[in-house]
Amino acid sequence: MQAGAMDVLVSLQSYSETIDTNTGEKLQTWTEYTKAWAQRVEQENGTEQVNADRREHKQIVYYTVRYNSAINVKHRVVEAGNNHNIVNIANIARNLYLKLETELTE
Repeated sequence: MQAGAMDVLVSLQSYSETIDTNTGEKLQTWTEYTKAWAQRVEQENGTEQVNADRREHKQIVYYTVRYNSAINVKHRVVEAGNNHNIVNIANIARNLYLKLETELTE
């Protein structure tokens, strides 16, 4: 892969839960783990379904980033304010790159 193909700067965020000491409520937070340059490729088709009387559109987007052993499916990719949940990670070329299959839900 040519480094010039990685032309999109994305944020990789990690998920954590904490307990509010006053109410006992679970607080869900996303914090930035790192920023990375990525190649972005959209799948040509998406899916649309009705869930709980609400229409949902899902688009698969692939991001290829340099290898980082700490990235897992509990992370998400944020690009231009859009959150992409990671659903699969493929190791490319013996730990040179990671191909992140993500799902953009609107």
